[in-house]
Amino acid sequence: MSNLHLISITLLAICLLSCSRSQKETTDSRSYALQLVDSLRVDYMGNLELKDYDPETNQYLAYNQQKKEVLIFDTSGDIQHSFILQSEGPEAIIGYGPNPTFAGSKICIFADKIYTLSQQGKVLNRVEIPYPYFWIVGGGHIAAFALGDKLLYYKPESAEAGQDMQAAYQRMLDGGAMMEVLDTLSGDYYPTMHFPETDAFEEGLFYGYPTPLIQNGGSQWFLSVNNALEFHVYNEKEQRLDFQETVRIPAQNAYLDQPVPLEQMNTFFEENGLVYRIPQIHRFLPLEDHILVVYSKGVSPETKAAYDVSDPEQRRELVYSFPMEFAVFDSDFKNLAVDLAIPKSINPFSALVDKKGQIVALKDQEQAGVEEDFHTLYTYRLDSGE
Repeated sequence: MSNLHLISITLLAICLLSCSRSQKETTDSRSYALQLVDSLRVDYMGNLELKDYDPETNQYLAYNQQKKEVLIFDTSGDIQHSFILQSEGPEAIIGYGPNPTFAGSKICIFADKIYTLSQQGKVLNRVEIPYPYFWIVGGGHIAAFALGDKLLYYKPESAEAGQDMQAAYQRMLDGGAMMEVLDTLSGDYYPTMHFPETDAFEEGLFYGYPTPLIQNGGSQWFLSVNNALEFHVYNEKEQRLDFQETVRIPAQNAYLDQPVPLEQMNTFFEENGLVYRIPQIHRFLPLEDHILVVYSKGVSPETKAAYDVSDPEQRRELVYSFPMEFAVFDSDFKNLAVDLAIPKSINPFSALVDKKGQIVALKDQEQAGVEEDFHTLYTYRLDSGE
């Protein structure tokens, strides 16, 4: 090969690389990955989900959904407090799928009403939502938080005029509030975190029940809903959550579920193969200089068709075949990396960030192929490959 030919090939390669980078200006050349740095053992039998972390006390809040048991453990893995939520009697907490969170030195649970508990499980206060309500979708994400001297919580739909699911869904797309603030002393309340305009959803179509994921990252809050690989950023100001911007995840080969006419919303799951875990964001992990976003992209219609979803085993196999990945953004929400692999041995759905800016997640024993009578909490850091 002549030197001239070699130079021409080199220049062509540089040109192609330059063009590629100019088309993907948001892609960082560094190689990001999660690096395991530590682990601790929690001696507890039974299923467990991480729910919250308190940087002041360096303690974790976890929950066993089957037993309705709340645990608080420290960074040595020692269980400091544990109690079972009562379903009867003066300490009863009524509601499906409670999602306990820390509220200072106390615990907050949004069930049929908002409960405040001591860390020993004693019910200290009960706050009623100030109107009859229903949920488009209830379940494990619904939570309440302290916002200064007020309560901030997922906003349910008012049932004062009945329970119209289509109208409730359309209200969300038309800028409905996703959260509400309640002054427990005066009884005054007001909506906040209004759903922004987005081209991810077309008027008159139904894209799946919008189970919102809402997480806090300091003075910012993050919102996402099912079937859209984008999230919305809000700033906390004067006890309101004001919209800042929408950030899209440039994932490759994503398979969003197909919408149906809004008046046929009950046919959505059947039309999309009766598969539960549709494409969505599962977790926000705000670090000091980065934010990690964990998501799944779904699978192709051809892959879905290869499974008999009426068979529980095949359905389960299909759901667990959905790849879990994460994207990296800088503090200005510029995308640095996308479609990065999540370690298969961890449960990313309840991963948290500790006060050192490290990512903590429980070991997924089923994915790891083991059955142990204790739990392992892994600690990771973001490695940029520098």
